[in-house]
Amino acid sequence: VDRGDYIQVTGYLEISQRGEPSIFVEKYHILTKSLRSLPEKLDDIELKYRKRYVDMKLHPEVRKMFTQKSIFWQATREYMINHGFLEMQAPTLEHTTGGAEATPFVTHHNALDEDFYLRISSELFLKRYICAGFEKVFDIDKNYRNEGIDDEHLQEYIQFEFYWAYSEFEQMVVFSENLMKYVIQKTFNTLQLSYKNTVIDWSVEWPRLSYYEFVEKFAGISLQEYSTLEKVRQLADELGLKYNLTDGYARLIDLIYKKTARPKCIEPVWLIDHPVELSPLAKRNPQNSNLTLRAQLIAYGSELTNGFAELNDPVDQLMRFEEQQSLREKGDDEAMMLDHDFVEALEYGMPPTCGFAYSERLFSVLMQKPIRETTAFPLMKREK
Repeated sequence: VDRGDYIQVTGYLEISQRGEPSIFVEKYHILTKSLRSLPEKLDDIELKYRKRYVDMKLHPEVRKMFTQKSIFWQATREYMINHGFLEMQAPTLEHTTGGAEATPFVTHHNALDEDFYLRISSELFLKRYICAGFEKVFDIDKNYRNEGIDDEHLQEYIQFEFYWAYSEFEQMVVFSENLMKYVIQKTFNTLQLSYKNTVIDWSVEWPRLSYYEFVEKFAGISLQEYSTLEKVRQLADELGLKYNLTDGYARLIDLIYKKTARPKCIEPVWLIDHPVELSPLAKRNPQNSNLTLRAQLIAYGSELTNGFAELNDPVDQLMRFEEQQSLREKGDDEAMMLDHDFVEALEYGMPPTCGFAYSERLFSVLMQKPIRETTAFPLMKREK
């Protein structure tokens, strides 16, 4: 019998001379013979990702992590169903992809002899359900974004989104906070989580900061003073930030926020009142039409969620899509495409709606591990 074999044993239970509960074997049968010897340990990161089944087999703590990840998604689904939401599906292949700013993957459909995009978000189709008369919908499914690899980004990942007709922005934020507290409690059996030798209490009410207040508090920069593309480019240059010449005003202020303010926010904070340029799908704030009714949870230096009162004005939506399309034509591959069919769906009427989303990044950040570490079988470049 070799290390790694699966065996069936028959015998009697007894305590050994060392005091260990033991089976005294009278006969055994080999169920599966291991043709490769298991290593004593697996420390090489690349090998761990390539041979994840060996990593899981050797290390119980890795299996425990993926058990927690399963509970994380079970708790999400459980909470939504218990609050009257229906789980729906959205297409993976789309003529026009949208719902986020990201570069899509392209594939070819042989039967239709036409190119399609792999979806970057299920948002626009879930909103079509709302246009169709459904009031509470969600999905938990794969998205695909053809962007760089780092500790928080994968090209193929699981995302959860919900849309709630007739809800108000404040109602959505409170509901989403309660949802995440429920999921964290279920996943970790506590709302007090350790972060770099500090205990973060997730049970308290999370404070809210407007976009400009947030940047000023954590980076000491008054972004309102940089109201033109030239001024914000000059600020980015002074900060030593790299950007593309095709980047517009919104892309640059988002870069400045992400590089200077966001990394310093450790305890959970709701970031609200984003500039309208940063939120092509969000409803304008009635008190200030230059801002939107949008909320993102920021913690551990990361963006963990995204939610807003959905834009349901087809005229405004078309105008914002056209602005995004103009950015694409100037070379911005991440700008949204103009989706005429979605605008037409809004023209048939969509009730006031709020939406909210988080991905498996939330789990990986709470685990304080790179997202590839918390993905069972991350995509790897082929070995030569």
